[in-house]
Amino acid sequence: MANAINEGFDPERTAYIPPLPAPETLTMPGSGPARGHDHTRGAAHLASKRHTGLIVALCVLAAVLVIAVGGFFGARSYFADRVAPGVTFAGESLAGKSADEARAVVESKAADSRIAVSAQDGKTFTASLDDLGVSVDVDATVANLVAAKAGGSVADDLSRINPWSAQDVPLVVSTDKLALSNALTAQFIDESERAVASTVSYGPETKNFAVTPGKEGQSPVSKSVEDAVVQAAAHPGTTVNASVTYETVAMPITVQTAQKAADDANARLNVKLVVNNGAKKSFTVPAEEVAKWIGFDEDPDAGTIALKYDDKAAESYLNQVLPNELKQDMVKASVVTNKAGKVMITLQEGVDGVTVANTDDAVSQVVNALHSGSDVTATVKTDVTKFETDSRVVDYESPNGDPHVVVNLSEQKVYAYKGSTLVNTFLTSTGKLSTPTDNGTFFVYIKYEKKTMRGADYVTPNVPWSIFYNQGEALHGAPWNPDGIAKGEPRSHGCVNMNVADAKWMYDFLPVGAMVQVVGTTPTAAVRAPAPDPAADPAAAAPVA
Repeated sequence: MANAINEGFDPERTAYIPPLPAPETLTMPGSGPARGHDHTRGAAHLASKRHTGLIVALCVLAAVLVIAVGGFFGARSYFADRVAPGVTFAGESLAGKSADEARAVVESKAADSRIAVSAQDGKTFTASLDDLGVSVDVDATVANLVAAKAGGSVADDLSRINPWSAQDVPLVVSTDKLALSNALTAQFIDESERAVASTVSYGPETKNFAVTPGKEGQSPVSKSVEDAVVQAAAHPGTTVNASVTYETVAMPITVQTAQKAADDANARLNVKLVVNNGAKKSFTVPAEEVAKWIGFDEDPDAGTIALKYDDKAAESYLNQVLPNELKQDMVKASVVTNKAGKVMITLQEGVDGVTVANTDDAVSQVVNALHSGSDVTATVKTDVTKFETDSRVVDYESPNGDPHVVVNLSEQKVYAYKGSTLVNTFLTSTGKLSTPTDNGTFFVYIKYEKKTMRGADYVTPNVPWSIFYNQGEALHGAPWNPDGIAKGEPRSHGCVNMNVADAKWMYDFLPVGAMVQVVGTTPTAAVRAPAPDPAADPAAAAPVA
């Protein structure tokens, strides 16, 4: 019944009418209260009113929840890459600032930070953080500001956008204790009285790390200044007071301690840091570059010196160099096939194209290997383009087919064919028994109009019409060997000697990729009788009747 009554109810259009006062009840002697219809209708109206109020309350609550949820997600999205409410730096609220805006504040406050140092003899010195060998990591500080109050849960997200949940972010700094000690020493102690720590440095000429010995003397006690730096990082942009005393000390860092660090550093220069592209190219980091990534953490107070590594410099160098060093251009393969599709010779090996897609994992492996002092071969992630193949089909079996030659060692002759058709025959002198011409089936891979040929016991410049088919073996003109060619006597170092005019004809006839077959057996002597010499026997030159 209640649902039926509430259907069509509009709280915006329905007027509320208060109930009429109940009439006085007449009581007759001997009877109960009089019954009337007005009492029943008033009770129903009151129930309807209560139901309507509940609906209105629920609607208001739902609207508030929708607004709250929407506001939460909107705020979370807005502050995802900005400084959250309640986050301060140097006592200043940076809520809502972008990384670039926060960076400007960090750089300004870092530049304004000062340490006022007083010495036991009354000398004073006010220095910036940089003056004292303190490095400010602006990037890390900004990252901490943007990430402040972040978490992984909804409760963390609620806390992050809550302006009453406060967090102050300090300046991220690192102190070079030797540089700090040197800065204080330079200000407060005469040079002749200073204690000097042994140091290690890289020599570009010697290409290794070497030790510069120190000496004993006076040294500042810098603990108070180190504590002041910590305070300055917590309150950037202010001036923090510190005091120093002097003490007479032995060599702050001994030669032996420094030499151990130098030896460790030189061992890192011998580590093989190799990155490849998973194909044909690799890159080895030069030792001179590795030297730039190695530094030393010197603590004169403790008398220690240890290796430290500039990971950012290593990552920057590798990310810049690897894409170019490991890029591999695609090279088309070039092959010669017969009519059946069988590859007879590969004129050019195909090479896949490779571009570097991501260096992160490889760079991380190299940096870890540098720290551990171990060799590494890392592989970058790449995109690969498979090489294409150009094919040329030849026909050595049909009449008037493609050009090829047969070198017959037994006959000391060269036969030129087009397919199965013999088109020319030439005399030759091939390799002698000690340096014979190889038997087999080969293919022309390069030709030269003139070529200087070298061997263990000879250098012959300007050899004409050279057609190379088997490593150093070639058909070529041999103007120095007409007699051997005429008689068919093997005299060469393995090449196929021909008369110059015949070699020129062959040079024009045979294309790169043409087949050269070498058959037969190298003879032990000339296979042809020498031609008669007309000067010695005039009758031999007379025409025959």
